[in-house]
Amino acid sequence: MSSKKELQLSMIFKKWIERFDCLVIGPGLGRDPFLMECVSKFMTRARESNVPMVVDADGLFLVKNNIELVSGYRLAVLTPNVYEYKRLVQKVLGGDVNDQNTHEELLSLSKRIGGVTILRKGKSDLISDGEIVQSVSIYGSPRRCGGQGDILSGSVAVFLSWAQQHISAIERETTISQTNPVVLGCIAGSALLRKAAALAFEHKKRSTLTTDIIEHLGQSLESICPAS
Repeated sequence: MSSKKELQLSMIFKKWIERFDCLVIGPGLGRDPFLMECVSKFMTRARESNVPMVVDADGLFLVKNNIELVSGYRLAVLTPNVYEYKRLVQKVLGGDVNDQNTHEELLSLSKRIGGVTILRKGKSDLISDGEIVQSVSIYGSPRRCGGQGDILSGSVAVFLSWAQQHISAIERETTISQTNPVVLGCIAGSALLRKAAALAFEHKKRSTLTTDIIEHLGQSLESICPAS
């Protein structure tokens, strides 16, 4: 990338970085080499500014080939599906997925990437920060709609930004959190989507679309965490 283009990117990022609560990287991104290079620079600068990030879809393709973009960054969350997870395991651990030792494998993968939180999507969502493994298995929808992963990424991003605020408060108060707030954010995002999907299926059955799930996010959040 030319120095002129780098300067332009730097100016754009400086202009917007203070407005970002969290970055969602990947859905709809594509794999154009120039775009991948630009996104890599955005991720690097986001780390420098302690901006949380959720990496999904084509963002995981980028990370697989550039693990250093997220390695050791505790405010990063990776949300792979079964195929994306397989590619990460092959790249980082150098072997195939071990379905007989799922929890230990997920722990090892997270540790090898420096404690990055991984939300492995599946029948039950498994979440690990390299220290613990949590499972979210509340009933969702029996119909899997294309685009649900995008809702999950956005939902986790909301809770992750709140988690960052919580971490900052903890640091100011110099107290120790017993549970990683990033993991809690992933649990909340997973539960939110699953409940919304279940509510949507109650109404639309096998014709349920992702847009129907979006319409039930508010009801899902209210059932999980009532406003009053």
